[in-house]
Amino acid sequence: MAGTRPATPQAMFTRIAPRYDAVNSLLTLGGDKRLRRRAVRALDLRPGAEVLDIAAGTAEIGAALAAVYPLRLSYVAVDLNEQMLAVAERKFARLRRKRPSNDWQLALGSAESLDFPSSSFDAAVMCFALDDMDDPAAALAETVRVLRADGRFLLIELAMPDSPLLRNLLKLRLRLIRGVAAIAGMDSVAHMTREVELDRGVEHTLARCENAGLELESTARHLGGLVRAHVFRKRKGL
Repeated sequence: MAGTRPATPQAMFTRIAPRYDAVNSLLTLGGDKRLRRRAVRALDLRPGAEVLDIAAGTAEIGAALAAVYPLRLSYVAVDLNEQMLAVAERKFARLRRKRPSNDWQLALGSAESLDFPSSSFDAAVMCFALDDMDDPAAALAETVRVLRADGRFLLIELAMPDSPLLRNLLKLRLRLIRGVAAIAGMDSVAHMTREVELDRGVEHTLARCENAGLELESTARHLGGLVRAHVFRKRKGL
């Protein structure tokens, strides 16, 4: 569906940080934790793999990795918002107990200018974040830069379902959620429902990634197509 998705302002992320996980659960019909776990399996990580979570928010991807991979990993969550990282740090306390052999790190920084050397990571993840970037092309270029040769990139994005019936049902649900959110003064929830409705389509997302130097390996549909998980490889020679 054509449209221009509104980028989410950082001030909104700051306000919503304590409730961000709950909002994602609402928008994904309660399936966000399960779909993250299914999605990270596609990275096929090996012991000692180094993973960068870009625009990590509250580090829910880290929790998914801990649930799926019993092997030793290094995980770095980078985000521009200090309040989101504060929530992530509290989550890390639990993750460190669950996977004490893993290296859990937080970093304050922008996806468009990652403060890591080139070819530093075996895998990178970006979840529900690309359209919130000021410069998505720069963020993807930085992702490619920090990936090692043949490294994988997992991109998880909200989208409108393929089925016309499911699409119409989702539109109705989003309008209902937006109405309740407006009454309750939850502008962040209303904003995120508009983001979903203005999805520009899978082809647009894939083209942006391919232009950045990523080659598509697989796409998985979750929740009737409401969420797409794309796995890419860094193009050889980059």
